[in-house]
Amino acid sequence: MRSIIPAALAAASLAGCASAPSVTTSEAFVFPEGLKVMEGGYPYVGGPCRLLGETFATSELLDDSADLLGCPRNAMQDPRVSAAGRVVGEYEGVVLVSVPRRPAP
Repeated sequence: MRSIIPAALAAASLAGCASAPSVTTSEAFVFPEGLKVMEGGYPYVGGPCRLLGETFATSELLDDSADLLGCPRNAMQDPRVSAAGRVVGEYEGVVLVSVPRRPAP
């Protein structure tokens, strides 16, 4: 009976670790002041990239048919991020990605 209690405590502590939210590098990433962050969580909810607005750094890259995302450099290793669009530049450690807008149905 005594060996069951330590095993149960160990399992409960491991379960707590598995369900605890992990802090990713992208959450700690601070976007430079030269970029205007409009929204977060691209290309999926909670994602590392941010929708960018027009600034001096982005004005040449904005397009009416696409959204411009800013992604931390390490986020490009995620296939969901790298497949979201086309890399069009970089600004102070932020990869700039052009994502075509889908036409309305």
